[in-house]
Amino acid sequence: MARRLISVIVVTLGFILLTISCTSTRNTSNEIPTSVESQLASGGPIYAQNCATSACHGTQGEGIKSGNGFKVWPLLGDEFQSRHPNAQIVFDVIRSGSERNLLALTDQQIYNAIAYELNQNQITLESPLTADNAHATFGGKMSGGAQGGLFPPSDNAILIDPPLTRDLPIAAQNERLRIQVDQIAHASAIGKDKGTFLILVLAFSDLDDQAITLSPDHLKLSTLSGELLQPQAINVHSAIEKFHTRTIKPQHGTVGLVVFTLATREDFDQLIYDDGRGDRIALALKP
Repeated sequence: MARRLISVIVVTLGFILLTISCTSTRNTSNEIPTSVESQLASGGPIYAQNCATSACHGTQGEGIKSGNGFKVWPLLGDEFQSRHPNAQIVFDVIRSGSERNLLALTDQQIYNAIAYELNQNQITLESPLTADNAHATFGGKMSGGAQGGLFPPSDNAILIDPPLTRDLPIAAQNERLRIQVDQIAHASAIGKDKGTFLILVLAFSDLDDQAITLSPDHLKLSTLSGELLQPQAINVHSAIEKFHTRTIKPQHGTVGLVVFTLATREDFDQLIYDDGRGDRIALALKP
């Protein structure tokens, strides 16, 4: 009996320790670092393993050349900084991608890698980089401004004067999901398509402990008259992927670009996401 009791205690303690270990591993991947130094130490290996490789942006982050330009843009230098006005734009480009290794990273792990990348660009951080301060984090030739623009630049969208909107970023959330508008731009043409277009870059974050499947089918833009517009299948050449159906895990997110066709330049009001299962979120775009 004593021997059996000891066995039960050992098994129980082992289960408790395993549970604590797994919980710790799960949580620490999304914990905000306590200092810039600890963030750089955490972000360095992620940057080296997922970004600065011969199969990606080059082992020195120098990019992959193609003729007189780049097949893959560099991670370092004036070219990188001028294409990314702030740290959130860098996050948006990374998070929109479909590479499995990047999808496996939590949002905070990506911010940690970006912090290291900015450090390699001689951009000094005053505090750890997070979702809360990324939009206002910049330096060097990063301009800091993203109001009414589209970044990185697109070679097939003809932008016009920016729309009148609230200051970016614009965010709203419920218990499960957070949506943030990081970029808003007007275009008079996208490729061969002519008209009046509103281009948005959206960041989604899973806030609870359940996976969420997101879809552009649940996204609408309301007009001033109350009409609901759907995203258009118009191809904007962008480093940020078009918003598409994707399942995201807790502590993870996704980013996507959407295009709406407007009757007139200012005929828009709210962005609405409603999957019919309690995840309705409305973001007022007008000031």
